[in-house]
Amino acid sequence: MRRRRQPGAEAMSRRIVIGVAAGAVTVAVAVLATLGYGGRGHGGTTPSAPPPKTAPVMRASLVDAVHLGGKIGYGTAQPFAGRLTGTLTKVAAPGTVLRRGDIAFRVDDQPIVMLLGEIPAYRDLAVNVKGPDVKQFKENLRALGYRGFTVDSVFDGSTAVAVKQWQKKLGLAETGVVELGRVAYLAAPVRVAEQQQRVGDQAAAGTPVLTVTGTTRTVVVELDDKKAALAKVGTKVQVRPADGKIIDGTMAAVETVQDDGQRKTVLTVNVADQSALSGDTGDSVDVVVVRAEKKDVLTVPIVALLAVGDGYGVEVFSGGGRRIVPVTVGLFAQGRAEVSAPGLVEGTQVGVAGQ
Repeated sequence: MRRRRQPGAEAMSRRIVIGVAAGAVTVAVAVLATLGYGGRGHGGTTPSAPPPKTAPVMRASLVDAVHLGGKIGYGTAQPFAGRLTGTLTKVAAPGTVLRRGDIAFRVDDQPIVMLLGEIPAYRDLAVNVKGPDVKQFKENLRALGYRGFTVDSVFDGSTAVAVKQWQKKLGLAETGVVELGRVAYLAAPVRVAEQQQRVGDQAAAGTPVLTVTGTTRTVVVELDDKKAALAKVGTKVQVRPADGKIIDGTMAAVETVQDDGQRKTVLTVNVADQSALSGDTGDSVDVVVVRAEKKDVLTVPIVALLAVGDGYGVEVFSGGGRRIVPVTVGLFAQGRAEVSAPGLVEGTQVGVAGQ
């Protein structure tokens, strides 16, 4: 009966690199028990029994990726407040898209009209008033189809005539004066997210009646501090809804918010192909951030790597013998490592541990 070798000068200590990775791989070196078959040395071939497990060198594509949980939405909601006081008699329903000229809500049965522009309404507009806010209002009036005036910064008599026509259509008193609070400017069309106040509530200046979002569906991801560094505007990502499609997306906005005393990073991902983003508002999707990718490279299981000097190697089994082959390692991902070495080819059998 063959006696088991004891650890000594002729015994070889095998050290294995163990990695666990879905995206980035942490490599730790552990020393395994002394092997029971003899021989040592680099590059030499010594006959031995095959190890309990081997695996072939495979050609594959590796992707180092981080998976984040996101939800389909329309971006961060913003408050929409009025300037007039009175009783709310109608409020736009959630999901309603408000475009130029649409009525957001009614106060004392009088409409509050959404227009497009960057300058907030801050005064009455009437004959002889001048300024960029006048031009902005006239641009909206022209876009709504009214004519007979010049689009400039002066509110003149011809402008007042067009305003009266607009007021008649809205069911307002035909004064020719645009009172403060009758219109509200937003930079782009919006979608009503929630009603902050309901019909019958008392409207007050500055009190939000609605919250609104953009009209394009996005994906919203909440990140803790450990993953916040991944959020960088312009980064390309993959969005994978429940149907398994892979949709291209881009990190479009990053905000830091406080939620119940906890700081969170809120990431908004834009998706150009809206038709491909299946699912309803609030549905969960997988957001994949690809940190590195290597295509068509030689790979081995991470557990096949040995610590060899200051680098790594693999134990190659061929022709009834074995030898340690030093390798250059590249990307670690998906439980495998990119390797290269002279003479190492696809299909070569290498020793593995824990398989």
